[in-house]
Amino acid sequence: MAELPRNNPKKALISAVVAGALTLGFAGMMAKSCGAPVNPRTEPANEALEMVDSLASRLVLGLDADATLQYATPSGAIVTVSQSAPRRAYRSAGVTYISTPDGTLLCVTGPAPSPTKGPKTAEPAKPPQPPVTCQEGPGADTMSPTEAKAISVAFGGEFMAPEAAVGRLATIAQGQGVRAGVSKRGEAQCVSVTATGIRTEIACVNPAGLLAYFQGTSDAGSTTELILQNTTSSVSDEAFLPPRTTTASPSPKVTARK
Repeated sequence: MAELPRNNPKKALISAVVAGALTLGFAGMMAKSCGAPVNPRTEPANEALEMVDSLASRLVLGLDADATLQYATPSGAIVTVSQSAPRRAYRSAGVTYISTPDGTLLCVTGPAPSPTKGPKTAEPAKPPQPPVTCQEGPGADTMSPTEAKAISVAFGGEFMAPEAAVGRLATIAQGQGVRAGVSKRGEAQCVSVTATGIRTEIACVNPAGLLAYFQGTSDAGSTTELILQNTTSSVSDEAFLPPRTTTASPSPKVTARK
């Protein structure tokens, strides 16, 4: 297989998609993506995996584009994804996860401290700012399955990176008793996959190459549903900065990407 260049979005996607045991069937799918011939005698055709590969090809179109996306989660929380390859940032009301080649940063906002009583002044005192603690980790230019899980755990299991959502389907497609189908959700192309012992999970990618919908199991092992609510074709550099109220930085123990 030819070496893929650094920062290649296809390489980033494949890195996330191999979030399960790497079987000969998926190795063949990777070889096909790289332009290498596939020996048909090595492994029978896996139609479910072919459907997921087609969906992954659509997602690749959006991975390298600057964009800001907002996803609704089952609890009603909104997670904002800012992407400007190879940088990614994921934010909710209390969690920020920033990933760049220079490092990763996980910041969690704590509850606001109670206001202290003091002498009355002409101007009302500003409310105390909630503390933000951050953990640093090494960076890389592609996402590993380990980091995909760390992102999902950081958001309480409700969220997962868009690449990992398609990766989840690829993992299911390598199981036993696999069944798959294609459908549409608005303009988005969808693939649903199920296997023995696993209920149907579905991912949809719109014409812009963005994950529009996912219903299934997150990398943290929780059942979840992601609905794309808003997108813009631009991203601010401030999206990759830590919260401004950061007051502490514990020892760097964020899960490293491999």
